[in-house]
Amino acid sequence: MFDNPFTPLFGGRPGCFCGREGILRRFDRAMSDYGSDDRALFITGSRGYGKAALLEQLSMRARAQGRKVIDVGSDNPIGGIMRHLVPFDEATKTIDPEVEISVMGPGGSLRAGSSSKTVRYERDDFEYVFLNACLEDGFKLLVTIDEIQKVSLDGVSLISEAFQMASRKGCDAMIAIAGLPYAYEPIIQKNGCAFLRRASYEQLGPLSADEVREALEESFGSIKGTSLEKDALELLLRESKGHPYIMQLQGYYLIDNINEKVQKRSYRIEVKDVECAMPAVRKAYDSRALEPLVAAMSRSEVEYLHAMAGLLGEERTAETGAIAQKMGKSQKQLSTVRTNLVDNGIVGAPGRGKLAFIIPYLADYILRTEGDANSVVASALEWGM
Repeated sequence: MFDNPFTPLFGGRPGCFCGREGILRRFDRAMSDYGSDDRALFITGSRGYGKAALLEQLSMRARAQGRKVIDVGSDNPIGGIMRHLVPFDEATKTIDPEVEISVMGPGGSLRAGSSSKTVRYERDDFEYVFLNACLEDGFKLLVTIDEIQKVSLDGVSLISEAFQMASRKGCDAMIAIAGLPYAYEPIIQKNGCAFLRRASYEQLGPLSADEVREALEESFGSIKGTSLEKDALELLLRESKGHPYIMQLQGYYLIDNINEKVQKRSYRIEVKDVECAMPAVRKAYDSRALEPLVAAMSRSEVEYLHAMAGLLGEERTAETGAIAQKMGKSQKQLSTVRTNLVDNGIVGAPGRGKLAFIIPYLADYILRTEGDANSVVASALEWGM
């Protein structure tokens, strides 16, 4: 049996990380360059393009350099950061009181000791707690926050202002945040977010062909006993569309299929093996990525995408005027729907009056599934319930 290093998990740390070498190199330099704009990173991208995986790479690299790293999600990041900065032992080290950190809104309290005095920190004390910890302990810090679009703008503002003050005081504090494409504009326009407004902005898209080829060669080359035929590599590259999550699915199902049928200790992967694995890859991608994506859309958005998918030409673009005409509406009536789809990273505008799908295989999925009932509903209708 061959080891399978591929881990197609949304939001998880992949066993094989693909691409983004330019961002990683700049981040490495920024850890020792106090003047670098890359000490604050604002990363956006559609689902599956590796935002969480990239944050984890930054976190791992920072830890390897001896930095204190605080990784938090979108559920009360302020409370999460404060809990890391005021742990039990530090709270009782000098004053030995009962200490409570209370964060308004979702969150809770943190207590230590059992004396008569209580020090209570509220949400608005975040900047004080953050700066005090950075100055007193003198550590090098990295904070990462995922799904930033789910954090309130007031919360993001508090975090930004705390980092602004820490920077002003000469603290070695770095931050990397990630979210869906529509998160960027509201945050940089928000009062109090000047620090993040100056952050390096990275919008993740498909990997380049060279990045995909290099990643596949490296990943399969790490599996003892296997080799990858050139034509098989090129087929994987074409079918991946440069999408990191699809690449993980390809590798996982390809090795899984080989392990089921091959007993030898060495195996050369051919085109037929890739072709055999691709149906499982597409099925998994449909159910794990595309189905939840479409289910979260409004009916009008799905209808717009269906009209658009039916109008794609050789260049894989559709005219906005033609979409409106097909739907029997004016472009003005559809402007909100179109803007939402662009802001959410579902479609992009390669030129004036033109749209293109930027989620792999979504156009095909929309055309295949439009009007289909799910399996439970279909069964109920079959039985005449």
